[in-house]
Formats: sequence, C-alpha cells, structure tokens
Amino acid sequence: MLTRRRLVSALAPATLAGCDLLRSLGATTPTARLTGIRFSDFSLASLTLLFDVDVRNPYQVALPLVNIDYAIASGGQRFLTGEAPLQGAIPAGGSQVVTLPASIVFVEMLRILQGVAPGAVVPYHTSLGLSVNAPAVGTLRLPIEKDGQLPVPAVPDVDIASLKWSNVSLGGATGEMLVRIGNTNQFPIDLVTLDYGLQLAGAQVARSSIGTPVNVQPGAAGDIAISLAVSTLNAGVAVFRALQGDSAPYAFSGTLAFNTPFGPLQAPWAKAGTLSFSR
Repeated sequence: MLTRRRLVSALAPATLAGCDLLRSLGATTPTARLTGIRFSDFSLASLTLLFDVDVRNPYQVALPLVNIDYAIASGGQRFLTGEAPLQGAIPAGGSQVVTLPASIVFVEMLRILQGVAPGAVVPYHTSLGLSVNAPAVGTLRLPIEKDGQLPVPAVPDVDIASLKWSNVSLGGATGEMLVRIGNTNQFPIDLVTLDYGLQLAGAQVARSSIGTPVNVQPGAAGDIAISLAVSTLNAGVAVFRALQGDSAPYAFSGTLAFNTPFGPLQAPWAKAGTLSFSR
C-alpha cells in the first residue's frame, strides 16, 4: 500500500500531465499566488504561519478545493511537513483568497534544527501545494514557493540591578529598586507592562504592576526605576532586621508583557538569591 507521501509523489506526474493536456487544448489553467504571510497564536511555545493565497478560477463552473500540502525547511533541513483537506470552492470565472495555516511547535523544531537556540530568528523556505478539482481533468496541484523568517522567542532576563534604601526606621523604609530587563532575543522588544512581586527575608514587601514603555534592542538591556515603601509593621521583624543590614535573601517574580515585530507576548520569570543594599 502506498503511503500518503508516496501517493502524493505518484500523483505528481498525473497532475503535470493534466496541466499539459489543458495547455495543449488551449485552455487556461487555474493559478495560485501568495499575497501575504501572517503570524497567529504567537506564544513562547508555538506559532501559526498563515499563508494568504489568491486562487483564480478561469472556468465557467466553480472550482472545488481539495487539500493543501506543505513542507517547511531551514538551511536545507526540513522541520515541518503536513497536509490537510480544504472545504469550499472558487467561484466560476472569479478569484478568492484562501488562508492556509501551518502550526510550528518550537521544541519540535529545535530538536531538528541543530545549532538554533531560543531567541533566534530563523530563515525558512516553504513549499506549498494547493490542490483543486479541475473539470474534465481531475486533481490539479498548484505549487507555491516562498522564503521568510520566523522567530523562536526567549524569555527576557528580568532581575534587580540595585536596591537603595532611605529613611529606614522602626516603621519601615522607602527606597528605589532598579529593575533591569535584558533582551535575549535577536529582535527588539517593547515593554508594555511588568507585573511583579518582591520578597525579602521570606516576607512579601511589594506587589504591583507598572506600564513604563521601554524599548530594548537585541542583546541590550533597559532599566526601570521603581519606588518602594515597606512597612515593617506588616512585613515583620525579619524584614526590619534585613533593612538594617547590607543584604538579604530575596525572591523576585512576575509576568512581563511586551510587543515584538512578530506580535505581542507574555513571559513569566522568577529570580532568587541574595540581594545587596545601598543607602
């Protein structure tokens, strides 16, 4: 029994023969033209490539769609193949844009593409085949080739660059925390919101959300200054003792929302260790 891939290969000569037959009879064949590529469902785990294809039907009857097959490769390494049935038909003597999706899971792609790591922008070549049911001929495959780039996003590096206290007293302290956001991607990011929580000496001392716009270029870092007001009455004795010292155990975590050239993303982060203070 022929496998699906072998079956497609076996039908290719027949498809070409059908096109040649139509040309020899002076008949115009259907055409497919790629008009755009879009990204959808973009996340840290996956994205969907949407290929917008303009299909033109020269016949005086509707042209039923059959299926789509695709293969996507980078550097000669094929990392995604598939096919799917299509519904509908192209109206007689008209044209219609058909959107063809291809979903990419980054973990599976990175398993195949050696030397590619999160944060990269990967060049790719895609081969699409849109099959239609042509009258008197049968199935015709309309081929499309296209090059492009797709991102493999990495979580930006978020941490506390410095923490300076002032007005330390029995009741608490005020200070300024400098949060550093390092862009670990090969594309720029624009901070939208930063939701964060800060623990010192095991106690929660701050939790908030800020929306300071920050643009961070690839491989660079951007800083955000955040004012803090800590009540030792609420935080406890351990925090009061920590504020009197030069350092304390800390835990810093939250969610970063940012825009990219490929679409918006959200990324969680968490850091912990010992944080030094200044005054």
